[in-house]
Amino acid sequence: MRTSQRRRIRKVNLSKLTRISFLPSVFTTFNLFLGYTALLHILKGNYLTAVYLVTLSVVMDGFDGTIARLTKTESNFGMQLDSLVDAVSFGLVTSVFIFKWGFYMFHPQLGKMAGFIFLSAGVIRLARFNVYKEVKAYPSSVFIGLPIPLAALSVLSVRLLFPVQPGNQWETIFFAAYCILIAVLMISNVKYRTMKRINPRHSLPVLFILAIIVALTILYPTTTIPSITGLYLISPLIFVISGKFKKNVKQPDAGGSGDFFQSDSVDD
Repeated sequence: MRTSQRRRIRKVNLSKLTRISFLPSVFTTFNLFLGYTALLHILKGNYLTAVYLVTLSVVMDGFDGTIARLTKTESNFGMQLDSLVDAVSFGLVTSVFIFKWGFYMFHPQLGKMAGFIFLSAGVIRLARFNVYKEVKAYPSSVFIGLPIPLAALSVLSVRLLFPVQPGNQWETIFFAAYCILIAVLMISNVKYRTMKRINPRHSLPVLFILAIIVALTILYPTTTIPSITGLYLISPLIFVISGKFKKNVKQPDAGGSGDFFQSDSVDD
């Protein structure tokens, strides 16, 4: 190959690409610490403590993105760091929980498979999320597939509802099917709503609702966490049913300006 035909490598500003936003990164790192601590508790058999740590990790995961948007310090580096931390705090931690809590007594090989399926689905979902966000394929008010933090809580909440580990083969098989279902939802095309595009007219009612949720979570964690997680799991179905109901009821406001979320129609 002649020298004239050699391709010239375009120089990039590496310092700009690796720019670290301090405050959001602090929350992201704390999220990683919580996930690491939860993993240690799972290995020791302290499953309830691990569930609470992962719940707090979900809160931290919401804070880092919100702070980055409010301070206008969003960056590609922060997005990649957040995804790597989520893969550990929610993917790896939950997969180990699946094996240790659900399959330690019966069918350990099935537990390894169920845990790996959850972990691989979570990592794939995070990679797809980054790609979609990079090209802005969907509005910020929509998640494609179940977010991995909520998927982790969906699995870990089983410990809150059923304090005793699966005691027979049928319970173990049912738990495996449930974990695989959650994994499928993560890589599916089911649309979940976010709170990134809340109508400013309803910001105060939403803040009041969040305050109530926080209070209930602190006072009654074993009931509130599974309830909220379950509602979010079936929320796409609720929105579909409510959408059909609104179509049947003729409304003068066709733009839907009274919706909690600003209308952003998303086509597959």
